[in-house]
Amino acid sequence: MSSYPPPPPQYQPQPNQVNPQAYPPPYGQPQIQQQSNVVVISQPGVPRGTGNCPHCGIGFVKTNYTLLGFLILLIFFPIGIICCLLMTEKRCSHCGAKY
Repeated sequence: MSSYPPPPPQYQPQPNQVNPQAYPPPYGQPQIQQQSNVVVISQPGVPRGTGNCPHCGIGFVKTNYTLLGFLILLIFFPIGIICCLLMTEKRCSHCGAKY
């Protein structure tokens, strides 16, 4: 069986010369990376969630009828409906903020 001929002299690696692009740098040495500019625009301190609360962004704003509005509804029935609807309290289910 015949063996392959040796490679030409220009392809034989030199013992002290290493191509720096051929191998990654050893562990622990910083790698040279291309820098890119990334701009993130957001309001600081405001978490982004799935809710509709303008204060926290996480909870949902629920409408609750006040006790006084409910009593006016019962006592002054036909006109009390309007008073009850006007005397509502909107509150967040997460942070409890009133609107």
